[in-house]
Amino acid sequence: MHLLDWFFLNHYIYVMKRGLFVLLFIPLVSIGQDVELPALRLSDNFSKPNRVLKTIISDKSLFQQNYNNTNLTLDYVIRYHFYTSIELNSEENQLISMDGTKFKLSSKNAVDLTDEIVSLVSRMSFGKKEFNEFKELNKK
Repeated sequence: MHLLDWFFLNHYIYVMKRGLFVLLFIPLVSIGQDVELPALRLSDNFSKPNRVLKTIISDKSLFQQNYNNTNLTLDYVIRYHFYTSIELNSEENQLISMDGTKFKLSSKNAVDLTDEIVSLVSRMSFGKKEFNEFKELNKK
């Protein structure tokens, strides 16, 4: 075997071992990350394009219930109508507004959290417009 062939073979083995390590390591890194349900609409009115709901709830299916007397799910109302992503499995329930202001939320379940978010956002300058559009849409 020539020296050059030996070098390329050793380099190939090194790269393959390193690649295998990376492939084995990726799932471990992913397990520790929070699950996020991204906002379904983004705004260009603020420095951040959406709000963030951080919640202690870890099961996203709890947000699949219908909101009040509508055929819209809780997560759809939060994510689409109120420009909010949802980060599950957080240490506390908190809403971070588009301007970065943090609001502690007292609700413990998905239904009450959604009501609290809708109420809170409806009192924000940009959120008031979102809330009025949401109300109009649901009158029909």
